[in-house]
Amino acid sequence: MSAQIPSTTSADLSRLCHLLEKKIAIFKDFVSVTESLQDMITEHNAEAVELIIARRHNLITAINTIDGEIRRIKGERTLHEALHAPEERKRVQFLLKTLENMINKTIQLNQSCEISAEDELNKLRDDLSGLGHSLTWFKGYRNPREPRFLDVKT
Repeated sequence: MSAQIPSTTSADLSRLCHLLEKKIAIFKDFVSVTESLQDMITEHNAEAVELIIARRHNLITAINTIDGEIRRIKGERTLHEALHAPEERKRVQFLLKTLENMINKTIQLNQSCEISAEDELNKLRDDLSGLGHSLTWFKGYRNPREPRFLDVKT
């Protein structure tokens, strides 16, 4: 026989589950955007990378807002009472486990993006370094006092 949950407690629990579901949905978007970020990095599409990073920032802001609301609800004493009911605890645990899986996937994708971005940066650095040597060689042919390959005496 399950204990009757007061309406305030039930509302807090319902609100918590709604926030967790909303956070999961935002994390799904974040994973999708992060996958796109990795693609755009490897395609050297700087404009798209900039837009995707801005989108990710907006999603992070939304997640932080939800986290603040969750912290406020978790501080309520009535919520702790509601989580003593096995069915309610299972529901919250399922949502938390889903969220944990999304976070782990996001961490892996983010690390992959960082590695890709670092590789692209190193390639660009190497290309620019080689270009610097070319400019030095080009400037070596330019002598303001006398042309090197042009015989002006004849």
